[in-house]
Amino acid sequence: LPAPSDEGRALVARFVASDKVAIVAMESCEFCWTIFKLLRAIGVRYTVLNFDALEYAPNNLGNVIRASVQELTGAVTFPQVFVNGEFIGGAADACIKWKKGELQPLLEAAGATAADGEWNGYKGDPFEFLPKWMTKNPLRSK
Repeated sequence: LPAPSDEGRALVARFVASDKVAIVAMESCEFCWTIFKLLRAIGVRYTVLNFDALEYAPNNLGNVIRASVQELTGAVTFPQVFVNGEFIGGAADACIKWKKGELQPLLEAAGATAADGEWNGYKGDPFEFLPKWMTKNPLRSK
């Protein structure tokens, strides 16, 4: 990866501050799809920056964004999920937090809740959204 740059850092900072739930992701990432599916299931709106999108290809900006967000969070895997500007981890972290009842108050404090106030009635296991090839994953209850 290229080194993080001031341009990349500024772009990431603006993006993270742009919404109550902001996700730095890759279009081709199954774990990114996991968090998108969970948030849709619970009715939470989010904004995504896919650094592997063609719009970030010129001047290798996508990799500069990737390096800059990794510098910010210390994490090298994606997605990287931010709630109210705070990094909360990736898809598995969010799923674990949901199961423990820890994600709900973070979302509520950020004002990022479903319109019905009841998480769209979602009562499932968020690990149902993991890639199907992970069916033997011990985190999955089904």
